[in-house]
Amino acid sequence: MKQLVIFIILLFIFAGCVEDFDLKLQNADPRLVVEGWITNKPGPYYILLTKSKIGAFATPDQSYFNNAELVKDALVVISDDSGQIDTLKFIQANDNSDSKDKWFHGYYKTSKLIGIPSHTYFLKIKVWGREFNASSYMPPVPEIDSLRYSMKTAEKDGTQYYVPLINFKEPQGIENYYLVQLKNEFSPYLVVNSAIWQYSIFSDIHMNPYVSNLNINLGNNPRGITYRIFQEGDSIYAALSSLTKEGYNYYKTLLEQFENDGGAYKPTPVSPPGNISNGGLGLFRASAVSEKRTKIPRVSNTTSLPMN
Repeated sequence: MKQLVIFIILLFIFAGCVEDFDLKLQNADPRLVVEGWITNKPGPYYILLTKSKIGAFATPDQSYFNNAELVKDALVVISDDSGQIDTLKFIQANDNSDSKDKWFHGYYKTSKLIGIPSHTYFLKIKVWGREFNASSYMPPVPEIDSLRYSMKTAEKDGTQYYVPLINFKEPQGIENYYLVQLKNEFSPYLVVNSAIWQYSIFSDIHMNPYVSNLNINLGNNPRGITYRIFQEGDSIYAALSSLTKEGYNYYKTLLEQFENDGGAYKPTPVSPPGNISNGGLGLFRASAVSEKRTKIPRVSNTTSLPMN
């Protein structure tokens, strides 16, 4: 019995010992991070190249802008399976730049490429004496038949607001994946306001042949970030973009990372499964886009408004 007690005491002593382990993050080489997409909307299209951050963990930058170190000296070429080839130009914005280029300072810009659904696009990047490649098929996307809205009442304070609803015919017999967004991708920054989330991803696994009044706010969103709500007089923009399964899984993993609080029962954070070769990070995607716009009219002296 005495030996058993001693064993238990020693077990608790050794179990409580923690040995520091230096990951030597400051000695790791930065990796190329690629962000960019091709659509069937008129170009130009943009690719952003940055270096991954290394070293000790620091408090995340909560500003609206990407402050990662730019990669400025790369050769970036996009081609497709129909023979298009376009060498992108690095944008060094200045006071003489057009207004759109000022938004995309630090990006690489196409000059003649045309995005066409049902074609495959190839990205080639040469930098640091290495070559990185990626490819993405552009799946067709169904047209949004209508963009509507519905009034909701907040349980907390009874405030009334409106949520956007889209309707479209869902192609049958094939797997389809979608990105729905409430902002135009004119801005290079995916989240313009860190407190507002304006994107959803969907799989068609539970969708009917006709998708009726799909509430965009029911899609996945990061914890602690809320969807945009609309009031009377607001204009609503909604876009339905096609995704490959690869693109869907990339964004799904990103959203899961937002949910990871570092607890003992959470998986170890990993980089999302992108499509950049040779150790590169990020995603190059090709998406067909369908868009709709509407406006919620102002109704004076009333507390309700029927669904559009």
